[in-house]
Amino acid sequence: MVLNKKIWVAVGFIIVAFTSILVYARLHNEQSVTANTYQTWQKTFVTRQSDQATYVNAGVDGKKMAMSEAQGLGMLITAQAGRKGWASQTDFDHLLAYYQQNRLVVANQQTHLMNWRQRDVKGAWRTDAHSATDGDLYIAYALHAAASVWPKQATTYNTLAKTIAADILRYEYNDQQQLLTVGDWATADTAAYRVMRTSDVMPSVFTSLAELTNDQRWGQVSDSMLTKLATLSKQHKTGLVPDFAVVTKQGVRAAKAKEVATKQDGHYAYNAARVPMMLADSSDHRAVQINRRLMHFFDQQTQILAGYTVTGKALHKYESNVFSAPIFYAAQSDADRYGKLYKTGATIYNRSVAQQPYYDATLTALVAVGGFKND
Repeated sequence: MVLNKKIWVAVGFIIVAFTSILVYARLHNEQSVTANTYQTWQKTFVTRQSDQATYVNAGVDGKKMAMSEAQGLGMLITAQAGRKGWASQTDFDHLLAYYQQNRLVVANQQTHLMNWRQRDVKGAWRTDAHSATDGDLYIAYALHAAASVWPKQATTYNTLAKTIAADILRYEYNDQQQLLTVGDWATADTAAYRVMRTSDVMPSVFTSLAELTNDQRWGQVSDSMLTKLATLSKQHKTGLVPDFAVVTKQGVRAAKAKEVATKQDGHYAYNAARVPMMLADSSDHRAVQINRRLMHFFDQQTQILAGYTVTGKALHKYESNVFSAPIFYAAQSDADRYGKLYKTGATIYNRSVAQQPYYDATLTALVAVGGFKND
């Protein structure tokens, strides 16, 4: 009897030890994969402009191009990598310096918004003035995240984030509908004033900026834009939402082809692809329900393809991490509910980010470092 008891104790010890080894190996492997993803992205896309300034190169075919969206995502990736010990404050400050050097001027006054694009044209660095709201939101949020990563600079980073947030509400805000416009060029005297980019619905970012600034308008923006996005989600049984929506007297509808930017305006395409990621960290019941509808649709697909009509017809026959990475990020928030999407989504790391276009690689790197979590 005593001998049997000792045997069972020994067996139990071996099982516990073996399980612990497996768990450690899995976690260690995941960390190695995600760390390598960040490091490869950093070496591939972060480009030196000067001794003190770097930008995220969003160009194609060997051409160089910077964008506020790319810069904001790059700053957030770097701050989150810094949280894990993979990036330095200097890495972040060099990206910050490039943003500071490329701020938008409106009516001869320099704002804290970023010029939406800079590109190499026949050897000359040309700036396309005007702003893009998503990039400005990312930059502000990245600064707030950096404040918690490098607390000695918290005051400086948070003060700048507050100033950017104030300029977003000054130049990129429709106060009639309490929603963010797509950029400073979408003024009250244009039809674009009523256009909403669905991926600009960022409830966790809005909550962060509301707490940082004590400006109640951020809560109003979050409430208004989430309500409109929920309406769009319910317009089709797929739950899919379009890249852009237009607010009308009757409510809100998907944009028509080329009504805003491209023929994909009314589809779940390269802007709307970010929506699952933007909503994943929010506890607001509308955000949760929108994402559940989206995730249910994708859970029924044999593979996730690069875009869909809002009724669920695939736009392309190929896959893209632009679509897969945000879905994988959302699946991580509830792996029990979205087990299939979580397991298949991990394939986003199968192909090196060095072999992917900027957008695919950058969203993959953002997922690898922890996305929009600010803890």
